[in-house]
Amino acid sequence: MTAWDDVRDLIDKCDADGVARLVVTLDGDARREVARRLPGHLKEIRLHLDSWRGAGGRAEALRAAGAGTIATATAVASWLTRRGLVGADRRIGDTQRLLDLVGTRPHTWQADLAARLAGRLRGRDPSYELAAALIHRTGVEPPADDGFVVGWVSAAPGHGRVADVLAADPLLDALLPRIFDAQGVGEALQWDGDPTSDRTWLGGLRTLAAEGRVDRAMLLDGCVGRFLRGGTALELRFFVRLHRALEPTRAELTSRARDYLRLLPSAPGTVAELALGHVRELPGVSPGDFAEAVEALMYRPEKKLVRAGLSWLDRSVRLSPEHAGAAAGALTTAFAHDASDVQERAVRLAVRHAAHLDPEPLREAAASLPTDLRADLRAGLGVAERPGEEEEPVLLVAPRLPVVELPPPVTTVAELGAEFARLAADPYSRLGWLETERLTAGLVELTHRDREAVRAALSAVPVREWGWSENADPLAWLWAAMRAVAFPSRPSSAPRFPGPGHVSVPHALTLRRMAELVTAARADALPPVLLATPTSAGGHVDPAELLARLERLEAVGVDPPDADLQQALLRIPRRVDAEVAARAARLTTPAGRLVARWMAGEGLADPVVTVRYSYAAGASRRWFDEGEPPYHSNARAASFVAASPVELDLVDSLCRDPQTYVHGRDGYISWWAGVMPSHREVVAAHLLPFLDWDQPERGPGLSILHDLARADGPLGPAFATMLAFHLNDEDPAGRTAALDLFLVLSATGDLPAADLGDRLGHLFRTGMATLSRVIPSLAEAERAGAGAQVWRTVAATLPHLVPIDRERPLSGLADLISLGVRSAPPGDTTPVPGLAVIAARGGSSRTVREALRLTRLLSPWLFPA
Repeated sequence: MTAWDDVRDLIDKCDADGVARLVVTLDGDARREVARRLPGHLKEIRLHLDSWRGAGGRAEALRAAGAGTIATATAVASWLTRRGLVGADRRIGDTQRLLDLVGTRPHTWQADLAARLAGRLRGRDPSYELAAALIHRTGVEPPADDGFVVGWVSAAPGHGRVADVLAADPLLDALLPRIFDAQGVGEALQWDGDPTSDRTWLGGLRTLAAEGRVDRAMLLDGCVGRFLRGGTALELRFFVRLHRALEPTRAELTSRARDYLRLLPSAPGTVAELALGHVRELPGVSPGDFAEAVEALMYRPEKKLVRAGLSWLDRSVRLSPEHAGAAAGALTTAFAHDASDVQERAVRLAVRHAAHLDPEPLREAAASLPTDLRADLRAGLGVAERPGEEEEPVLLVAPRLPVVELPPPVTTVAELGAEFARLAADPYSRLGWLETERLTAGLVELTHRDREAVRAALSAVPVREWGWSENADPLAWLWAAMRAVAFPSRPSSAPRFPGPGHVSVPHALTLRRMAELVTAARADALPPVLLATPTSAGGHVDPAELLARLERLEAVGVDPPDADLQQALLRIPRRVDAEVAARAARLTTPAGRLVARWMAGEGLADPVVTVRYSYAAGASRRWFDEGEPPYHSNARAASFVAASPVELDLVDSLCRDPQTYVHGRDGYISWWAGVMPSHREVVAAHLLPFLDWDQPERGPGLSILHDLARADGPLGPAFATMLAFHLNDEDPAGRTAALDLFLVLSATGDLPAADLGDRLGHLFRTGMATLSRVIPSLAEAERAGAGAQVWRTVAATLPHLVPIDRERPLSGLADLISLGVRSAPPGDTTPVPGLAVIAARGGSSRTVREALRLTRLLSPWLFPA
């Protein structure tokens, strides 16, 4: 056996001490051989272990082998800090063993290794102790590398007082100033939080500063300098605590006042809070500095800091009226704040200090205040509202929905053959509903025009195999129709229509149309044209084009397929030109007379859709409105449709209660908006059972809601439920997209705001949605100019959230009421059931205050001046 075989066996036995004893006995050639083979063996070990575990229990043995055989200090440092040799938890205690192994090397070599190790350390690296010991042994100057400093603060202080350990540490004077600069120190000490303990860094440094062992000024300057360089709240947490633990004196604060002021605009919240606390205690802050600081605080996102800034403003103006001019700018900024309680506080301060303030800038800034606060401000300042001075309404500019283009028709036999050949070449191909309509219409019309040419083109298309069992894929049925046209004399099987409960009703209509084509193609009786092929991307058929198609069928004496006729009726626009309707009245066939009645407005009246919510109760389901459970799971929404029958089986089936359970998941829900483009709320009712609160990605996405937005007809609770679902999306990007749809529907006047508010109220009350997700989107809509729609939404939501008896209000209710205050149009007196109950709860909570504000706004006669 070679020396390498012996070393490898000891490594595999995790015998680090055995490796250390063996390598010191090896000659130069054997050491070079071991050093050469180590990297490969480490790779083999890691192949058999999870990558996060590194070399596992073999790590110390591998480190000993490398330290004893690798020639250069650079290579040893690289080996000892190699990923995989520091352990998954970085707990390796082999410092003394490695010191003994490298102790035989020259002094300069050891000093070089110490420097190389210090430069390669990353965070809590077990090689830090070796580097520190070598520095102490060789007497070289301690390195200033970030990794070495992090290793120093991360090293366990043992069982003694941290102050004693640090005071005796020869590295203290060199490394302590570096903790404020080295990246990673803040994270390493983030959990060091008790300045009164003698076993924490905070307590140790506080003691050393008190004893004069370390310079207080250096610690304070280091903290402030670290704040000014920036960082996250987590990175700066330790330094904030250290600064507080040092309890700086008035003189120490005064000498650093400019730095504290510089921190107020953009430092992390905890740092800005610390700085503000110190600045507020300093005397003699100049009016210019005061103005800059307090106005910067008004732009902070943290309401706590904004309120603290207003308190500072109040106290400063009371003590030093010369600060009043500087305060005006901050107050006008606060008037435009998103939080109503901040606006209310700013108005109170403006009124309180009106004698010292110039009313003109305050009057001009009042336009951004809600109506009630604007009136309070002007009354307090003693100024009247000037003509034209009222707030100008924000013009609503809604985003545009993605454009959907209608694909061009298939007009040639060659194009038809190429389309089917493309589908045959890709066994996983699927068509959208518009592409399917296009290809189906092309097959029917071209076959009627030139049957032999179509047969010749399609007979050359490779056969695509389908599982001709129960099949809900429209493409399978289209393929069956194509094969029947191409090979009329060859018997072929066809899909079997799905059974009850295996396909949703809107999709069943699509399949019925396709099944009719298969039957007609087998009988060589395809019609000249399909009535229901849409002429717009939304699914409608132009009434004049529909009449032309009917006249074409009448001319050749062909009746339209039944399902195709019913689909065409559902695609008639809600508004038909009178001249076209009069022309339709001249049709003589039963199908023509039926279409004429629908064009005259005698077709399907708008069905009534209602929505209820259920929850799982053991093996059964119960309705929320029959008693709210203490705990619920697997919540679902169910829709109910009521309509007067029109004596057409497929149309009437669409206007019955949607199925609450469909076998599997319907992959064709994106087709449904085109089935009933003039009755989109009915489509939404059929979509609702697929809404999954537990797995949102599986339900109707926003693209489907966009299709409904492009369609026609009133929207109601079913659509509102889906929009509420997306406004409550966990993903902020999803909520933003839902807000865009809210604005689009607001701009077109189609938003069912009252239904949306009613649905949101149910969802908030049952815990299926949270106010903190939805309110920011509604607030953004109000700022974008959709205030009237937001108000109707809020007014319909609030009655569901009225606390019962001594029930605690839902978190965020105050923000919702405040949004109502901002969005309610001037002079609106819409009653909000339950609002008076909230206002009468008493106390000084923000919820009660906001309820009183909204009550006063809606019922001013109850609060005479």
